[in-house]
Formats: sequence, structure tokens, C-alpha cells
Amino acid sequence: MMTGKGRVVYGSLKSRAVGAKNAEGNVKVMNYDNEMLLTNKLEDKKGDDHIGEKTNRKRITHNVEAVVEGTTTGNKTNVEKKNYSDFNIYIENNKIKEYISDIDITKEEICTLYEDMHMGRMFENLVAKLYYSKKINGFVHLYNGQEAISSGIIKNLTISDFVTSTYRDHVHAISKGVSPKEVLNELYGNYYGSTNKGKGGSMHIYSKTQNFIGGFGFIGEQIPIAVGLAYSILYKREFSSDAYGFTAEQWKQRGQRDEAGVEYIDQGENQNGIGSEGDPHNSSNNGSSGDSDSDSGSGGERSKIDVVVCFLGDGTTNIGQFFESLNLAATYNLPIIFVIENNNWAIGMENSRASVNDIMNNYSKGKAFNIETYKIDGNDVLSIYKLAKKKINDIRNRKCGPVLIEAITYRSKGHSLADPDELRLSEEKTSWRKRDPLVYLSNYMKKENIVDESYFENIKKKIQNILEDAQNDANENYKKSQHIDICHLFKHNIFAPSENTPYNSHYENYKKFDNLSHSDLREYYQALLKENERKRKNKKNDITEKFDEKKMPLLID
Repeated sequence: MMTGKGRVVYGSLKSRAVGAKNAEGNVKVMNYDNEMLLTNKLEDKKGDDHIGEKTNRKRITHNVEAVVEGTTTGNKTNVEKKNYSDFNIYIENNKIKEYISDIDITKEEICTLYEDMHMGRMFENLVAKLYYSKKINGFVHLYNGQEAISSGIIKNLTISDFVTSTYRDHVHAISKGVSPKEVLNELYGNYYGSTNKGKGGSMHIYSKTQNFIGGFGFIGEQIPIAVGLAYSILYKREFSSDAYGFTAEQWKQRGQRDEAGVEYIDQGENQNGIGSEGDPHNSSNNGSSGDSDSDSGSGGERSKIDVVVCFLGDGTTNIGQFFESLNLAATYNLPIIFVIENNNWAIGMENSRASVNDIMNNYSKGKAFNIETYKIDGNDVLSIYKLAKKKINDIRNRKCGPVLIEAITYRSKGHSLADPDELRLSEEKTSWRKRDPLVYLSNYMKKENIVDESYFENIKKKIQNILEDAQNDANENYKKSQHIDICHLFKHNIFAPSENTPYNSHYENYKKFDNLSHSDLREYYQALLKENERKRKNKKNDITEKFDEKKMPLLID
């Protein structure tokens, strides 16, 4: 920020920073805890178009309001303020709608989208309530305001498709088919009824049965994993070409592209179209389960392939893993869709302050790798759904390779539930609330007479019952899961039942006791180590050897 004397103050984490003079007349920039972040003073000898004495880089004007005091004239310097009500001018939605105009969407699909979005919203609201009631611990990041992206993309997938997520993963998991009950048990840290025995928590939801490969706590960690999944799909095809309807000769041509940039593979012998009977990727079963290993058509051939969807945030597009993964995906023409959920903020850093790209043009980074890229209104679930349906079907039929979609959206809550969300302007929040994806879809459904008013109330009651049941289940499992947090802590996994555990026969006795102290656990473990060492020295490998449980404290699972 520039003062009247040509000074530049660095280090503010607030979009709206208020300065105050110190004794020397310099400007201090304060955060919301009233602690000075950083004060710096540079004489600007090149005028307002440049900052600093050793640089000719132009000063960037942020699209937020900033107020700085301490000028020689006492006047305030106002940075240009963005008109968020005109946000749709950044969206290339008209081009997108023309591109997807041939994609039909049924009444049933629209209702499925609304119910899934509403489930995501109500689930996150319940999580917030439980967090502030101290039922849930740790970092919790809500998805409120971004539900259109999750539902619009994932509801085009089948159970055999893969999804990788970020630390904001609850709603992605539910959209993919993980039950709210399982997710809530995981958030509670419960051993029973959860996705990862309570060890993953909010940022690491995982489901093998639904091919939801999980949330990832580190920024961008999921991207190379997703690319690896996509590569494995093609790798399996190469070594079992008959099952996929491709010949070895056709596979030699993988990676070769025609003038349109599409991989050349002759599929003339494959007669199974999308939606054909027996096809696990039948377009009439969007979001439903399907057997990825089942054959379609005669001869056991399958012309379709599974798809990987990788969700990431706008800030993630600046890290090395992102570019490396795009390069590999493009090189091997992998069946993957990268979805950038651009909510414009990375904790307290606005996107424009961290990227040389225009604030809404992260999608253009994919063009450097000859990847199909699209920018779309992330709150328009119908457009997202149609675009995803078109591109997923293209990928299944190998009509295109990797795809990158940037969905412009906004999170209506803070970065996490520990974030007071004081960094964003109230005008910005208010404007985006008017574009809430649930409000948008419900208004559309009413306008087009798709449903009557009673539908919305019935859906709300239905979801309330599901979440109430999930909460009751989580509360019960929480009681049963006490003292089990030590399971799998030690190398030999001695505290959990296992066929390979010498003392498995005593497990039923151990789990009856639920008040063991840490000293009891230590004593048991030390005694067990001595017993194992004695066996090793005596070379006794018979795991059925009797064990005198009276010599050691009893232990639950």
C-alpha cells in the first residue's frame, strides 16, 4: 500500500487494513488481534507507478478496499474496489452453455442434484454445531457455498470411477456415495462405524468401496496420486487388452494425436455405445453403482474406461506438483479431469496477490500442456453437470484426454471453523450469498414447475432424519470406541485382534475391561516384548503355545 509520502507498507494479511501512526510517524499495519505484523518503509523515487528503489515492477492494485492513515495531508488513499454484483462478467458461461446445449438433463437428475447439494449443506451445518459443542476436534473445513461443483461433477460418475479430494472433503465423499453416518463417525474419531477407524479425521475421509481415495491435508498432495490412478487404468488396459476391446497394435499408437489434439485409437470394432445394455457406465445410471469389471456386449469386450476426478483449490495451481502432473497427464493422454474450485481465497491470501494470472484465469495454465480447459460458473450446478457429463462421456470413449475445469465459486464460511473470517469484506460476502447455488437451483425448479413447494420441505425432513440417525449412531459408537485409540500404535499391532496375534484367544477377555491406565498398557507391552524375545531366543515358532494371562494385566482392544 502506498502512502502520501511514497512509503510502502508490507506484511498485512488483511484485505482491509487500517494503519496507525507510531511515534516516528511511520505506518503500522495491524491484524485483527491488534498485533503488528510488519512495518517497512521505502522511499519511492519513481512515483506512484513503481514501488521501491531497486525495482521497476508496476504496483498492483488489489480489487478490494484498503484504508491507510498517516499521510502528510491527512487524506485517505482508497484502492479501487471491485463491484462483486458484476461478477458474472468473468464467467465464460455463454460459451459453455452453447457448447453443452446438446446435453439433456431429466427432472429426476435435477432432483438428485438438489437433494445431494442440500444434504451437503445440512451435513456441514451439523458438523459446525457439533464442533462448537466440542463433539468434534481438530481442524474442520466446511464446504458451504461450493456444493454445486461436487454434485455437478460427481453425480456423473459411477462407483468404479475414482475421486481424490482436498482437506475440504466431507461433501465430496458424500456425493461419491460414502454415507453421512460413516463420515460423521470418522469426524468423531470413532473406531466403529467410521471410514478409517477414526484415525483419518476430517481431512482424510477415505472409502475403498466407493473408490473415494480420500482427502489430503497437504496442498496438492492429491494431484500426483490422481494421475497415478489414471495411469493405472490405462496400464491395466495394456496388459489385458481383450477385456477392454483394444488390440496390442492399437495400444502401440497410444499417445499419438490427430490434428485436433485427440489421441488416435481406432475403435471401429467396438460397438458398445454409451448407455448400451450391460454397460457399467450407462448414462441413465449417473451416480449409481456399477461393476467396473463386468463385461458389456459380445465377446467380453468393454469399450469404456473408468475416469478419475481430481479436486483442487485455486492456490494449488501455483505449486510444482500441479504442473508436473499436468505434463504427465497430457503426455500419456490419461483419463482424468482436474477440477479447480476457485473460491478466490487461500486462508487469508486473496488469489490476485499470489498468482501472476488474472484472478479468474487459473484454467489457462492447462493450455500450456495442450489440455482441454474450461472456465464455468461454479454456482450453476446445471451447467456444471452438463459439461461434466459431456467430457466424462468423451473420456470414456477416448474421444479426448485429460480435461481441466475451473469453477468460479465462493465459500460462505471461513477457511476453517477456527477462522473468524474477518479478512473478507462484508460487501463481498453479501454479494456472493445472493448467488448461493442452492437458492439458484431451487428458484429454477420453481420457475420451470419441476416440483411443487412441498417437495423442498419433504427433502429437508428426509435429510434431517438421515442426519439425526447418523448423529445418534456416532454418539453410540463414541462410547464403544473409548480406549481403542492405542490400536495399531505399536509395530506388532498387539492391541487389535488378528489371526497372527499369539494371544488372540484372549481377546474376548481383554476387551471386557475398559478402564486400563497408561501404566497398565506399558506393563503389558513390556511383558509381551520380553515374552516374544524369549521365544525368539528359544526358536519357538509355535504360535499356539499357551500363554499364562495371569502374569500380565488384561487389556481391551
